[in-house]
Amino acid sequence: MNNSSTPKKRSPLLSNPRFARAFARDANKAIDALQEAFDQKDIKRLTSTFHAMKSALAGVGEHENSAISAELERAGLNEDMELISSKIDSFIQILKDLIPEDDTAPESEVAEDTAFIKLKLEIIKTACENYYDIELIDSEFKLVLEKVTKTATRTFVERIRDLLYSDSDFDGVAEKIEEFLKDYN
Repeated sequence: MNNSSTPKKRSPLLSNPRFARAFARDANKAIDALQEAFDQKDIKRLTSTFHAMKSALAGVGEHENSAISAELERAGLNEDMELISSKIDSFIQILKDLIPEDDTAPESEVAEDTAFIKLKLEIIKTACENYYDIELIDSEFKLVLEKVTKTATRTFVERIRDLLYSDSDFDGVAEKIEEFLKDYN
């Protein structure tokens, strides 16, 4: 944990909402796992969680913090509970500090640019119906995902994107978009 008066700057990758959400999900799971494993003195679970966070931190450009996780992983491999005990609280605090502060507004109150998202989904739908260029569809998916703020909308868009990419189901994607837009406000 940074004890200086100047807060440590976060990795720019954590400014990307997609990376931030994925990291927050992993970090929250790790925090719970670390606390539980530490309470139970489960050295194997501690070690595997430190290993996972070493990779997750490196993946978002938090190399200094990844090195701390690597040190704790080595301590686990060496069954050095004394070192782990001395550093686990500050490591958990590092993870908490890196998790973006959650907007406290309930999901139903989160604003979403519905007109923009509807327009982009219509473009994707039309492109799918006419088997247009996948690069156009891909760029429209990226634009939509940059604007999506609600979990349900993001899940839908990611699901249809994955359906298109994994199954090349242009017709199925067009149908699902049409169904989604009937109820989307």
